[in-house]
Parts: sequence; structure tokens; C-alpha cells
Amino acid sequence: MLAKLKIKYFFVSIILVGVFVGFFDISWSSLKLTNHKVVYIQDKLTNGEKSPKMVIIPAGVGTIGGENFRSFQNEAPIFKAKIESPYALSETEVTFEQYDKFCKTGIRSCPSDEGWGRGQQPVVNISWFDAIAYTKWLSNETGNIYRLPSEVEWEYAARAGTNSKFWWGNEYKQGIDHCDRDLGGCPKGTDKGHPWQVGILKPNPFGLYDVTSNVYEWVQDCYVDNHNNATKTIAPIKIINCKNKTVKGASWTMPQPHVHHSLRMGFTINSRANSIGFRVLREIKKVK
Repeated sequence: MLAKLKIKYFFVSIILVGVFVGFFDISWSSLKLTNHKVVYIQDKLTNGEKSPKMVIIPAGVGTIGGENFRSFQNEAPIFKAKIESPYALSETEVTFEQYDKFCKTGIRSCPSDEGWGRGQQPVVNISWFDAIAYTKWLSNETGNIYRLPSEVEWEYAARAGTNSKFWWGNEYKQGIDHCDRDLGGCPKGTDKGHPWQVGILKPNPFGLYDVTSNVYEWVQDCYVDNHNNATKTIAPIKIINCKNKTVKGASWTMPQPHVHHSLRMGFTINSRANSIGFRVLREIKKVK
């Protein structure tokens, strides 16, 4: 009798969990992520000041791309990519404060802040070459390898390993990671007609802020119209004499329903805009 009761309660529990997951739009992958512990690393520059704060992105298998999110299908087809080794990604987009330490060396000119302020504002008006120059400087300063993430590395980290449209589910929710000013009700500080200070909204389960907002972010990849020839690895798409590079994430300029993790666009390699910035990846040395 006791054994039958145990079996009965076991199946009731399974049903209740299924109802809970379905009602709250939670996937099994996101349930697993609730146990993820965010781990930070932060290097020092040669003058003793701190480099950007990084979060460790764990190895795993991630969903890349999307279907029917926009009128044209440059995000299709959806595919799975295997991330063999962990890496670190800056928890926020690179800020003016961080970039100004670099550009004041004279290696590259300092970009305009459009009158919005510098400090903790995400750096904007940055070309792909500017971003690359910053990562090389950061590598020389710290002795570790910094670079732009590939599109796969970026999207896997932004989704935090989930397969949903957003890291929290498939429905847009105002103020979690984005502010659509047309909808109203934006969290304080995100309701202006320009980017806001980094780290105001909620981080995803991997510890990253603003992955669907603030500014578009340069990645390594040469831009192509779709994922038909995706390598399904972390390797970026490379084309000889590439003229257009990929940006990921949405920006402060973008309303719903155009905000999601699979969003991708191409900009000329020398483009500078007040809606484009970047975040950096730090490679983690394998222990032999």
C-alpha cells in the first residue's frame, strides 16, 4: 500500500512540475540555470587600475538564430552550437570611462558622447576597428588575450544557455533588459531618448547586463545574410576583404517587436553611430 502511495505522489509531482513550467513559460534549460553561480574575474592595467569586470561563461550547447521574428529571415535557420570551453565576457558594454583610458593614449581618437555624458555611459560612435584596437591594448596592458566575441559566443552568452526568444522566456517584458519608450513604464534612468548608464536593468543568469538594449555590439564576424553556412562552432565567419561586420543585440533606438537575442545586422567596417558600442571577451587559459 505504501509503495503504491509513493508511486501515486511521484506522478502527481511530475504533473505539478509540468503545469508550473508551462504556466510560467519556463524551460528545463532555464530551470537548470537557476543554480548557476556567477563568477567574476578582473585584471589590472599596468598603472594598477582595474580593467573591465568580466563574468565566466560556462561551456555548453546553445541555440543560435531565430525564425519569423522579423520581416526578413537573416536570423534563420536556427542551429545548435557547442561551446567546448568557458570564456569570460564583460558584464556590461564597454563604458566611456573604460574606453577613455585607452583613447587618451593617442592610439585612437576619443569618440563623441553626443552630450549624454561619459563615465558609466556605454561608449558609442565606435567603429569595428576602434573596438579591435581597444582589445589589443587591453591584451598588452593585462597580459591576457582580449578580443571581440564571435556571434555564436555572444548569442550563447546573451541567452544564458536557454532556447527561448529571451533569456527569461518567449514574451517581451518591459524593464527587464530593455526599455521601449513608446510603451511607457520604463525604469528610472532608462526612459530618456539616448543610451542609459550600464547595469541599471536586470542581469541575465550568466551575469550580463543590457544584452537586448542600450547599444548594438560589434562582434568578430563578417556579416552574411543568413545562417545557412554556419560552422556550428564558436569560430567567427571570415570573408576575404570583408566590408560589413555584424552587430548583435538591440539598442535604445529599437522598439518592440524587434528586440530579441537572435537579432543581427550588418554595418560597414568603418561605421560609427550613436547606437553602436561593444563588449569584450577574455580568453581563459587552459590548465595543463
